[in-house]
Amino acid sequence: MEHVAELGGVVTGFNVTAHCIDCMCGKKFVKIDKHSREIICQKTVFEKEGLSRKLVADEEHIFVYNFCTLYVLSQNDYELIGKWQLGNDLSSDICGMTVDDDTIYCSIRNGKMITLDRQRYLTKEYAISRNSMWSVKIYDSYLVCGTVDGKLLLLDKSTLSIEKELVLGKKNIGSLHMDGETLYAAGHDGRLFKISMRNFEIQSLVKNVHKKMFDCAGIYRDMLVTVSYPCSEIAFWDKDTLEKRKVMNVPLKLSGRTYIEDDFMYISSRNILGIDGIRLNG
Repeated sequence: MEHVAELGGVVTGFNVTAHCIDCMCGKKFVKIDKHSREIICQKTVFEKEGLSRKLVADEEHIFVYNFCTLYVLSQNDYELIGKWQLGNDLSSDICGMTVDDDTIYCSIRNGKMITLDRQRYLTKEYAISRNSMWSVKIYDSYLVCGTVDGKLLLLDKSTLSIEKELVLGKKNIGSLHMDGETLYAAGHDGRLFKISMRNFEIQSLVKNVHKKMFDCAGIYRDMLVTVSYPCSEIAFWDKDTLEKRKVMNVPLKLSGRTYIEDDFMYISSRNILGIDGIRLNG
């Protein structure tokens, strides 16, 4: 591994653009030039340190959730556009989030979904499931949600009603990755699923992918990449057959974030003070 950004603290989320990397570290957001790897902007956004914050981003904004609070920032200079408290305590905190051009979708513990339109930031609340949804992705005009009790839900974005339901197991479907018409899903029972979105059916299944929790990190060439931070493992799977190609052992800890760009993987974890990088073609 190589150092990409030395920030003196754990990066709990980051966003990679054509020229920069936006890093969420401690109380601050820090913008790194991808080529010179120098800090070109930083701003204190949060009142306290925190390791549980997560983010998603698009070309204009960065969206951060932390327990019950949602933050929307300008990607350019980290100006705070708005801050909303969507719940009251740990029984109503934000579990997952995704965005499209018009709406922010926040899954709330115990199976609710709160939406905010991106013009006026008005909220609507929907009761979806009896169980929390920790992973949420967009597919065409639908949301795909993984639930704590091992189900995959297909929701109509316009009504947030359940169109289809697929039982994958009995434990949390904690990580999803969309690749065209294919969805890859990671279960906390150690199983990896390849799912056709056209018919919403399981195409392939692999058991004992890692000994502990893992994420679907993305696609590299013709392979799906999975990362288990507790196991310090990065594994590569044929994206069509789910046959294991190879495993890389790297020092990681507890949790983290990844982003694959060409032959390079950006990675953060609890044992990395900043962001490191891995050459996948090495």
